[in-house]
Amino acid sequence: MAREADPNAKLCYNDYNTDNWNHAKTQAVYNMVKDFKSRGVPIDCVGFQAHFNSGNPVPNNYHTTLQNFADLGVDVQITELDIAGSGSSQAEQFGGVTQACLAVERCTGITVWGIPDHYSWRSSDTPLLFDRNYNKKPAYTAVLNALNAG
Repeated sequence: MAREADPNAKLCYNDYNTDNWNHAKTQAVYNMVKDFKSRGVPIDCVGFQAHFNSGNPVPNNYHTTLQNFADLGVDVQITELDIAGSGSSQAEQFGGVTQACLAVERCTGITVWGIPDHYSWRSSDTPLLFDRNYNKKPAYTAVLNALNAG
């Protein structure tokens, strides 16, 4: 129906906790998308709701996850990106996620899940690129540096 209304509409599957290639849910979603593609079910992209914290850090196989989905013939997008923390650790993780996307040709976007920390649904975790006064955090600089290097 979406394609009838707009033949150029991008049909995307967007989900959470699908970032780690070794997790069962990631494998299940991968197999679902693979099945869709094999049967001609229209799907253009997969979105990864990337909400990271100390209990769920950016996995070291994140690039692998993105690339494996892209290899199925779909675009990948990082959606709802926020990373709990502050300082150099948070900056390193934001930079790493950005680098992972840049390394995958079919990674077509990164959406950060808000602007200043205090408007985040996870405000106490200070998970965004700007503090409550809209000052750039080290994470902002890490993203900018990754984009400029890419």
